[in-house]
Amino acid sequence: MPRMDQAPEPTRSAQRFWLEYQGRTFELRPGEILIGRSSNCHLVLDDGLVSRKHAQIVITDERALVEDFASANGVFVNNKRVNGSEPLKAGDQLQIGKQQFAVCSVARQPAAVPAERRMAETLHGLRIPTDASAALVSDPRADTKAELRQPEVEATQRAEALELLGGVADKVLALGRGEEAERVLSTALNNVLSEAKRGREPAPRVVIKAATYAGKLADATAHGKWLDYTIDLYAALRRPMPIELVDQMYAVLRRVDAVNLSALRAYLSILHAQTQAFAPNERFAIQRLEGLERLVALK
Repeated sequence: MPRMDQAPEPTRSAQRFWLEYQGRTFELRPGEILIGRSSNCHLVLDDGLVSRKHAQIVITDERALVEDFASANGVFVNNKRVNGSEPLKAGDQLQIGKQQFAVCSVARQPAAVPAERRMAETLHGLRIPTDASAALVSDPRADTKAELRQPEVEATQRAEALELLGGVADKVLALGRGEEAERVLSTALNNVLSEAKRGREPAPRVVIKAATYAGKLADATAHGKWLDYTIDLYAALRRPMPIELVDQMYAVLRRVDAVNLSALRAYLSILHAQTQAFAPNERFAIQRLEGLERLVALK
């Protein structure tokens, strides 16, 4: 029976944790997740700087903790070496050997998401070779290996990941922590840009969301690279960005450190070459971008 003079311990909300790694998302289920070069680990890293049993991540319903097994090359969280163990939170950058992971977390919803719609793969027997493009998911309980998911399925996962991470970033931005929001979103945003540059056009809602969050990051961090991001994204798509995104760039321009004028001019050249194919509202957006170019040139 508790003593009456003791305040009850606050209730922690259940959390869902996962890792982002080079465009892939891996769900961390409650329990101990062993990391190392040994094939007996849950997360196998083919990296010369990683010990056979290097570390583990301990997941409960409320928290995540990384523990270094006194490895030679250590475990780093946000570029700081872990001494023993370290709690993990959304936005943290976890480095083991040469491999970097983004830690993500959101409150777990009361109603479970159907298994076929989960956007994260469960981290079990996952092998990540040095050449991540050749990565395979392997299960030590079975003598089989499965290739990574097909591009269209991966694209759906990336869209869902961006939406989920956007919710986390919005909360962080509301607290004025722009750099933390940048860490949360960077991987997902860069994945959208990479898809566009490879000619695999993301869904329109994903493009708009990515560009909108890039504008929010530019405003919160004063880093002009996020305005460059939107320019590069729509240049890869070879079409004018919506007028609301142009307006967002005008609003943020005075705050950022610098904008890549050459990239903006190259983007305008792409648009000028096909002006007649655009609708009136798109041509108006191009005119607004030309005005933006003049402001950037004077900056």
